[in-house]
Amino acid sequence: MKPTEAEMQTDDLAQRIDAASDNGDTAALESLDAECAGLLGPAGPPDALLYYFRSNIQEGLQSALNPQDWAWRQPHKEKQILFLRKARDAYSATTLDPSRFAQTVTNLANQMNTLGRPVEALRLYAGVLRTRPRFAMALANRGLVRFCFARMVHDDGHRAVLAAYACRDLEHVVDPKLEWDSAPSNIIHIVKAKAEEIRSAVDVDTVLARTDLDGWPLGDGDEKTYRLRILDRQLFLNPLVMLGAHSIAAADPLHLPSHTFSQGTVPPLVGWYNQMKQEFIGARLLYHEAMEAEPLEDCPPHFADDDVRLYDTLDYPAFSIGAEKLRLAFRTAYSLLDKVAGFVNAYFDLGHNPNRVDLRGVWYENPRKRNTLHPKVADRPNLALRGLYWLSFDIVGEAMNGPDDALAPEATHLNALRNALEHRCLVLTSENFGALDNDSIERESIAAFQHNTERMLELAHEALILLSLAMHEEEMQKRRDRKDDALVVNTVLPDYRRD
Repeated sequence: MKPTEAEMQTDDLAQRIDAASDNGDTAALESLDAECAGLLGPAGPPDALLYYFRSNIQEGLQSALNPQDWAWRQPHKEKQILFLRKARDAYSATTLDPSRFAQTVTNLANQMNTLGRPVEALRLYAGVLRTRPRFAMALANRGLVRFCFARMVHDDGHRAVLAAYACRDLEHVVDPKLEWDSAPSNIIHIVKAKAEEIRSAVDVDTVLARTDLDGWPLGDGDEKTYRLRILDRQLFLNPLVMLGAHSIAAADPLHLPSHTFSQGTVPPLVGWYNQMKQEFIGARLLYHEAMEAEPLEDCPPHFADDDVRLYDTLDYPAFSIGAEKLRLAFRTAYSLLDKVAGFVNAYFDLGHNPNRVDLRGVWYENPRKRNTLHPKVADRPNLALRGLYWLSFDIVGEAMNGPDDALAPEATHLNALRNALEHRCLVLTSENFGALDNDSIERESIAAFQHNTERMLELAHEALILLSLAMHEEEMQKRRDRKDDALVVNTVLPDYRRD
């Protein structure tokens, strides 16, 4: 069948991008990016494909200019991530081959991991493999990222299990039934070498044989329903939850690593993490209880709503205790990000005003201007801390530096929701009603708000994990630097007993 003119145009564009990338021709790549930007819209090729092409152009520019850059600001990598996310969000199966979508999300996951965000990367691989379980590049890279994540974890048992399942992923890559698409020529060699490295350090077969992923009790009734939902959303504070919705991960054992401090000079970090962790679990439960009331706009009235007079304003409002629980879950999750920033400020002794610190600004000498990294942070060799820094680009701070201030297309909207919830009036509706002109009330459909609440919980979950792992790396470095004659007194804290 003869290709259409549009298909020939697309193929020509793809070939020119590949050639310019192979040649390291930065001028040609810049020109091609402008060409793709000009084609965006209903008259050109699918937007998802053009954003995918633009991400490849940025990757080519990164390779030509800074192929192994550790810097904490990388403009071309930032644009690559933004374009990959826009490609994902613009995808439609009617206009783009599903394999291209799988490749897009896999590329995005790969970039997340290079920035120190293996938790986000593993979420993305899981989404790809859920719909295309034989997509080889997602499977191979998931194995590599699981191993990377295992090396960051400070619990020996969790580290061994994660490494063993990473090895299993890598060794499955030789399966001839897998779907390969645009794979590096040396990928099989890379994964085999990494699998051998893991086996040299871990008794993989024994760990796999002794690890029962699904034989752990989940309780009964409401408790089981709750645990299954949170497992499905991968929201337990447990490194093993990144292996999937297995009952072994239906608990929250993650806490701070063992650490040293001078008596009276360091804030009570354990108590601080305790409180953040409990607030997250509270938000998570509120989200679950709101989901149990689905559909939220039609759920039976709660007794607390009895005899409460409200007027029907004819804009499809969705008032219920379930809707309020969802709003509280969003607000709590968003506020946790600033509390994580406060922890970073205290632990790394950055010296910022604790009453004026947020996750976007804490990394900079001047948190308001955000133009120069703090000297105690700049290029610090701590992958999890770097991941927290890059996670901050998925939200928007008090001040915007320009259109590239955030790397997530939804970041500005999430920030607007938070501000509306805290300072103005956000009404949840049963219909996608939209805002009225000259109207002081802001509206969002309850279905869209549910999705945004889930995203906020994911970000808070990832931030709490990365904070613990970043602190572990710092404590390991302190031990390596500690003088042999340093006096350290062990302190063991008992588990808190709720009874």
